[in-house]
Amino acid sequence: MKKSLVLVAFFTMSQSAFAHLSYTGRAFGTFSGLENASATISNQAVSGNYAWADAADGNLGDSHKSKAFSFSLLNDAWVTFSVIANPSATASSVDGLIPGFSIYSGLAALTPFPAPQTSADYDTSAASLAWRSEWAQANIGPGSDFSATNGSWNAIGSWKIGGDGDPSGVESALTSFTYQGSVSSTTHSVTGTFFLSAGDYSIFVGGNDIANKSDVLNSVRNYGLSATLSVAAVPEPTSYALMLAGLSFLAWQVRRSSKATAH
Repeated sequence: MKKSLVLVAFFTMSQSAFAHLSYTGRAFGTFSGLENASATISNQAVSGNYAWADAADGNLGDSHKSKAFSFSLLNDAWVTFSVIANPSATASSVDGLIPGFSIYSGLAALTPFPAPQTSADYDTSAASLAWRSEWAQANIGPGSDFSATNGSWNAIGSWKIGGDGDPSGVESALTSFTYQGSVSSTTHSVTGTFFLSAGDYSIFVGGNDIANKSDVLNSVRNYGLSATLSVAAVPEPTSYALMLAGLSFLAWQVRRSSKATAH
C-alpha cells in the first residue's frame, strides 16, 4: 500500500509533464449528416511515431502522445476519416508519420467543467490512476495496478479518463470513450469509413511504429499530419428502392437484348 501511495504521489506531482486532453485547433465542428460535407485540418503533429501502436498492445497508452479531434453529427451518417503524413504541418514537424487512429463516441471534459471536476482530463490524475489500476487488475492480472499501464488510452477498446476533482474509484464520474472502430497503416496514410449514429465523437490519432518508442532520437520528434473528415448522407429508403428498381430494369433489358441477338 505504501508503495502504491508513493507512486500515486509521484504521478500526480509529475502532471506538468503530461498534457491535458483538449481539442484546441482540432474541432471539425457539427455536421447535419443530411448532406455531403468535408473538412481538413493540416497543421497538427504528434509527439513520437508510436502512440497508437503502444495504446493497442494490451497495456493502454499515453493519450498525450496522440492528437484528439472532435466532431458532432445531428443525424446518422457515413463518416470517412483520413490521415496523411505532412512534414510542413508545423514549424518543428518532420516527415515519416505512420498513422493509426481510433474513433469513439463521447467527448473529453470541456470548460466549464462539471462539478466537482476542476481541470481537463489527463492520464495521471488521481481518478485516472484509480481507473487504470482497476483496468490493469481486470486485464493484466489481479496483482497489477496503474504502474503496469502506459496511460489511459485504449486504441482498440473503450476507456475512461478523469481530471482533478473527479472522485477516485467512481467510474460514472469519469469521461467515457466508447469504441466505434480503428484503422492503422504501415505506410504514411490511412483511411477508414464508419456508419455512425447522431452524437458527439472523438478521434485519437497516433503513430503505428512501435519500434520508434525505443529510438532515443526519433521518439521525441514531432511528426506532422493532415487529417480530413468527410460526411456522407445516408440514402433514404425511397432512393434505395428507386436504385434497385433501376438496376432490375437494366438487367431485364440486358437479358431481353441477349435473347433477341441469339434468335
